Amino acid sequence: MWTFKRFYFFLLAAVLLGGAACSSDESGGDDNPDPGTGTGPISEINGTAIDPGNNLVGLITDASTGEGIPGVPVTDGYSFTQTDANGVYQFEANRYCRNVYYITPANYKIAVDEKTKLPLFYSTSAIDRYQTNRNDFVLEPLSAIEENFTFIAIGDPQCESDSDVNRFRTETIQDISSTIASEQASGRYLNAYAVTLGDITFDNTVQWDPMVESMSNVKVGTDYLPIFNCIGNHDHDAGTSTDYLATNNYVTRLGPTDYAFNRGKAHIVVMDDVVCTTTSGSTWSYNAGFSEAQYNWLKADLDLVENKADKLVFLCCHIPFRAGSSSGGSNVNKDKFYDEVLDLLTQFKEAHIMIGHTHYPQNYIHTQKVCQGGKPIYEHVHGGACGAWWCSNLNTDGAPNGYSIYEVRGSSVYNWVAKSTNQPASYQMRVYDGNAVYSGQKGYSYTWTGGGKGGSNNINVNGLKTLEGCFVVSLWNDDPSNWKVELIQNGVSTPMKRISSGISDMCVVSFFFNELNKNTTTWTRSLSHYWYAKSVSGKPSEDKNWTVRATQTIPSSGVTNVYGSSALQTDFSGFAWN
Repeated sequence: MWTFKRFYFFLLAAVLLGGAACSSDESGGDDNPDPGTGTGPISEINGTAIDPGNNLVGLITDASTGEGIPGVPVTDGYSFTQTDANGVYQFEANRYCRNVYYITPANYKIAVDEKTKLPLFYSTSAIDRYQTNRNDFVLEPLSAIEENFTFIAIGDPQCESDSDVNRFRTETIQDISSTIASEQASGRYLNAYAVTLGDITFDNTVQWDPMVESMSNVKVGTDYLPIFNCIGNHDHDAGTSTDYLATNNYVTRLGPTDYAFNRGKAHIVVMDDVVCTTTSGSTWSYNAGFSEAQYNWLKADLDLVENKADKLVFLCCHIPFRAGSSSGGSNVNKDKFYDEVLDLLTQFKEAHIMIGHTHYPQNYIHTQKVCQGGKPIYEHVHGGACGAWWCSNLNTDGAPNGYSIYEVRGSSVYNWVAKSTNQPASYQMRVYDGNAVYSGQKGYSYTWTGGGKGGSNNINVNGLKTLEGCFVVSLWNDDPSNWKVELIQNGVSTPMKRISSGISDMCVVSFFFNELNKNTTTWTRSLSHYWYAKSVSGKPSEDKNWTVRATQTIPSSGVTNVYGSSALQTDFSGFAWN
């Protein structure tokens, strides 16, 4: 029955949809999310008159004083406002809005859910665009701004099965907890925060709740570790019809896909850079990049950051930016808004892009995009916590399963380490004999100089003749500019050269094909993080009194980390998961 009330709601909806800011087809296609519940008209909050045309309203207060906090950025994921002098925000919801949320100021604690201790900076009730939605937030002040803090980056948990989730919980999470706690005892790694970098799940919606549970109530000493999250391509539900609907599993459990927060003099942004195109019903095809609405949101967020030239920015996404390539997906195109986003980051003193996706680590320096502090944007592509999808202790290139720890001091990254799971922090390389031959159960043979073939598909792996008679070092956290590697024999130092053309770890390839029965090029990943130098005798396995010394210099701080190894990796020890 058509009533005046229904007509009123229809008319109001038409007005809201017609006037929604920053809406576009790229934001959500033709999907119109179901309205939730709101409140009746609100005329005033804490002394501020509410415009009847605004349906997102609320008050942000200081827990210690009860007073409203002015100047806090608030967003619906499409546009921004700020709280006024009374701590009140008000604006009109975008038609695709699912949460209203704030950007945590540097002088306030990260709010967490009481039950899970996961970050909770967003509204949890459904947004009803036909009524006024009031969501108030109470922020607890810090005793002092955290000028120094610890940032933990976790690439691709990508858990498909209960076994995967168990390994993530008992290996990755446990290693993070114990490592940070042990260092905090000596005054290091204080004020710790973590973020996953996408692909929390692996196209299996059943694992969403177990994964949320695995990241909940994580203790570091007597404190809890707030774990933020980023969405990846495999976190998009392939059982839905559009990119917008595909993020519902993530949003309902972990909140907005595009958000930001402040710690010390750092502004940390997390964004969804996966553009889903078509679904097979079990997985999505996708491109990398951002919609115009996302770019506008990011620009608006960064515009609200004061004194950018004296601050650090982290941009956390899933798919790499490096070289302008999406590096994945069945439809690979140049990233949308790639250059524009990088240009926005150069407004800051220092910028770091935190990435996952590849299942191998790689550091990329954007030499043409220089920040205000004089250093180019540094992109950290992190290997997977799951490595090569939890079948071993290795990523596809042979780097260990792990995560990275970044120490932030003021507006710079002071130091960082690629931390291998269940290994000491000093474990940064493997050293091989360039003359070695690697074989196994299947009988496939691989050498550094000649490569080899394996699998029923007869997949070829190229070798490098230059490595004959050499010590070969796999140094998985290196880059071409900030590392010095030496072979020291009988007290004499010889500089090692970095392989520029890319090569596979022959010992690891042999393990994958001979022991794990792999049969695609995924398991022959060719990269450039290898160094080499001739041994004295030309037979590294027979040489005595040698060590490899690798010195990393942190670009912004000049801090050096020195790592060493005096043993050859001769077999598959440590590769298999038991």
